[in-house]
Amino acid sequence: MLDSAILAAMAAGGLAAAGPAAAQSFLGTGPTERLTLPPAGEPLRAGPPRPPAPEADAVRRGAPLTAVVAAARRFPAGTRGYRLAGEEDALQFPVYLTEAQARGPAKLRVSYLSAISVAPESSELSGSVNGTRVGWTRIQAPGAVKVVEFALPEGLLKAGYNAVSLTASQRHRVDCSIEATYELWTQIDPSRSGLVVAPAADLDLKTLAALEPDESGALPIGVLLSERPSPDRLERMIGAVQAVALVGRLARPAVSFGPPLSGRTGVNLLVGTAAEIRGTEGVEELGPISGPRVALLPPRGSRAPVLVVTGTSAADVREAVTTLAASGDGSGPPAGARLASLTRGYPIQGGESLALEQLGVATREFSGRLMRVGFEVRFPADFVPADYGKVMLHLAGGYAAGLESSAQIVVDINGRNAASVPLPYSRGEVFSDNAIPLPLSLWRPGLNRVEISAQLPTAADRTCDTLAPGTKRARFLFLDRTRLDIPL
Repeated sequence: MLDSAILAAMAAGGLAAAGPAAAQSFLGTGPTERLTLPPAGEPLRAGPPRPPAPEADAVRRGAPLTAVVAAARRFPAGTRGYRLAGEEDALQFPVYLTEAQARGPAKLRVSYLSAISVAPESSELSGSVNGTRVGWTRIQAPGAVKVVEFALPEGLLKAGYNAVSLTASQRHRVDCSIEATYELWTQIDPSRSGLVVAPAADLDLKTLAALEPDESGALPIGVLLSERPSPDRLERMIGAVQAVALVGRLARPAVSFGPPLSGRTGVNLLVGTAAEIRGTEGVEELGPISGPRVALLPPRGSRAPVLVVTGTSAADVREAVTTLAASGDGSGPPAGARLASLTRGYPIQGGESLALEQLGVATREFSGRLMRVGFEVRFPADFVPADYGKVMLHLAGGYAAGLESSAQIVVDINGRNAASVPLPYSRGEVFSDNAIPLPLSLWRPGLNRVEISAQLPTAADRTCDTLAPGTKRARFLFLDRTRLDIPL
């Protein structure tokens, strides 16, 4: 097996070098630089402009020159935000497209700002769509936001959820310590990043996930209210908001109550019996209401689309909410559909043994000083942790020879330390089932984030020759067959 061969090489002393593998704030000065990139290599920059004709020059002197940039279908906000941190990191976004959006020319646009400590000659940002790498660029934007675009091959995008991944490999300019890895970051600007495709049109209940997020990546949900609702109606409104979040696979919805939303982002939500919503603008388009009804009214003027959940009685409205919650479309390429299912964490029931591959974690070699692997699981709302219970992490992988005695694996759960395990052998080690108990008391109902980090210092880090060939030698191998055993 390939894994066995790699592990044998590690045990012998090393690995072959690995191949190239919540609104945010942005600092910096100067205008945004927009570049268009080929699938690989350096940005393509336009040549010097031609001198304008005399008459055109006279016209230009009287009016400012503006550029029109096509709008992008923004990446949806996830639970992690938009920062790529450390020596290696990745962000993954499930982006839903309609059949019409998936056809025709398309680009992946990335707007980013990087830390000044990131060395551009040894750091890169790459993009992939549905498992296909579509381009890369050197990370070099410490003073102003930079925008790059990668053309997508025809037919790569599909209707439904598409998996978009941004991966950063970052190295420090002058410091090779583990502490310096915390100075490495690349911040993605959600307002100007996304897939450059046609705007979604003619949406229906099945394609609600194609609604456009706002500049922070969140989907605005404007619950329409013209008067103070009764407690019973408010409960139905909240149920409808939850249904929209489920249908759209939303990790970060932005909910407001009041007048209708305007613009191209978000959706208005009108919930109530036929009597309660009577007189609201656009309701007449529904015609007679004789039972549970869910309908999406198209945009009108500057008003965002309106999702109507109604019926002749409160029971009808509750049934309509149930219908709404079941109306979503989870289709798409395998990578996209799978990623969408993990938006709110992998659902835990108890008694499972889960390979981390099921949680979206991939096998990887790592040549840096601090490796991080993270995943999210969701426990039931009625989960009550026992102080004496344990979740067992069975780690599979290995580390190369030559690590310092301080090398160790650290596991954090929801930001709190759960376990620390030394990597004691200077000759390196291969393990297929290194059992690490994790206290059940650190887990909580709802979303839980687990981060596994490997601290991998070597004596060469103290001299810190960032251009030495040995700096690319793999130090750790993490295998996706690592598993998590959850007690009943």
